[in-house]
Amino acid sequence: YGLVGVKKDTILKMAQSTHQYPLSEENQLITMIVGLSSLAWTYLIFIIFFYLDKEGIKLIEHLKLKPKGAEATGFCQDFKDWILMWPSLVMYSCVSYWAILKVAVLGKKVCGHDPSSKEGLAGGAGAGELLALVPPGGEEAATSSDDN
Repeated sequence: YGLVGVKKDTILKMAQSTHQYPLSEENQLITMIVGLSSLAWTYLIFIIFFYLDKEGIKLIEHLKLKPKGAEATGFCQDFKDWILMWPSLVMYSCVSYWAILKVAVLGKKVCGHDPSSKEGLAGGAGAGELLALVPPGGEEAATSSDDN
């Protein structure tokens, strides 16, 4: 408990030097309630998304677009996905903001997707192996050799 006083003194000294005083305990409680209720609403919306996904799977199976059970996931998998959905979306947002910041600071030269360019594919690790599978005459040579 001795450190609590030291922490409060440090916070007050910082507040005096920056002129930004901490919230009162009542306002801290309100801020915490608002934050936690936002998190609760987020997870409630995620539950609705999971329900809609399950109903969509039922519709797909009813219309015989997929065999029954092909899209089925267990409760444990769904629960894990539900819990990790928020951190995943937060990290996705961080990556997106980093990319936007990079473009804003460094400009257009950082734009592009080199791995999918022709040069990126040709220089890839498996490019020679893939080219070795294609006969020299292309697809026509492959079909004519199959006829013999």
